[in-house]
Amino acid sequence: MNKNFLQNAEFIGSFPSLDKLPEDQGSEIAFCGRSNSGKSSVLNALTNNKKLAKTSKTPGRTQAVNIFKIIDSLEYKIIDLPGYGYAKVSKKLRADWGVNIDNYLNTRQCLKGLVLIMDIRHPFKDEDLTLIDWCERKNLPFILLLNKSDKLSNNKALQVLAMSNERISHLYTKNSILVTSAKTKNGIKELIKSINSLLV
Repeated sequence: MNKNFLQNAEFIGSFPSLDKLPEDQGSEIAFCGRSNSGKSSVLNALTNNKKLAKTSKTPGRTQAVNIFKIIDSLEYKIIDLPGYGYAKVSKKLRADWGVNIDNYLNTRQCLKGLVLIMDIRHPFKDEDLTLIDWCERKNLPFILLLNKSDKLSNNKALQVLAMSNERISHLYTKNSILVTSAKTKNGIKELIKSINSLLV
């Protein structure tokens, strides 16, 4: 597979509920994380397209399941799940997002792995731990991103990485932890390689 294949992604639709999603076939990698983790910025850095996923200074911009197709492949899709946790929206809408995420994760057969994005300054919040536990129970590979590394010194970022590796050392061996920055693109090449290994 072309090492830059994710740069050929294009937006194909935003789906408010599971029954509206495209047919459950091929291979999908889902991106998830708290509303302030920088998920949309990571997607844009990953695909080298600043306009692919909408970004906002207001957490909670993603309000449905957004799907991106790899143009030169009918098989591969990137799934942008609604952010969980803090968001400046109503409690009902936050609850609806939770239902969407839960339904997608528990029923989508073509899901090959999760990319769980955390703010490196505030990793392993309760919602993050819930998703990690879910992946472990389902034996689903996941990649943990310690994002926004540009906000910390290199030494501090390495300390958080070491702590994080220790924290999940007992889990499934295919899992990996990467230090990333959507702003500087630190760790993006490594992320592409990790996603590639889940898809092939």
